[in-house]
Amino acid sequence: MRSQLALISLSLVAGIASVVAQGTASAASGAAETDAILTKSIANTETLRDSVARIVNKSSEEVLSIKSLLTTNARVTKAMNDLMLEMSSMTSRMEAFGVKMENCRVELRAMEEEQEGILSPEEVSHPALLQLEMHTETLHRQVHSAKLGWMHASAI
Repeated sequence: MRSQLALISLSLVAGIASVVAQGTASAASGAAETDAILTKSIANTETLRDSVARIVNKSSEEVLSIKSLLTTNARVTKAMNDLMLEMSSMTSRMEAFGVKMENCRVELRAMEEEQEGILSPEEVSHPALLQLEMHTETLHRQVHSAKLGWMHASAI
């Protein structure tokens, strides 16, 4: 009976040892699982941090690019406005120039028409004109003589 008791005790101790060993293994297995989860979580966190850093850097670059484009656009717009103002000024000046040119053409035509009535030196020396000049001088003298005679007769 003693040997049966010893066997039962030994079986009981072996059973308890087996249960304790399973609990220890289970605890060790839970710790290993926790370590694996923590390691995976850390790796995922680092990946997420790298992705966020890349996105932030890319966003910063894009903001700088947009800022540069807007600055360039503003400069181009100012240059276009300056060109439009210059074109407007030049258009006004061209209109004034056109008016002055037309006035000059009118004056030139009037002068040309006046000059058509004025004789050139070649035309003045023409024999018919010289004869006309002599007749004019003779007529002038006769009118002057008649005027003097009439004044003399009126005075008496």
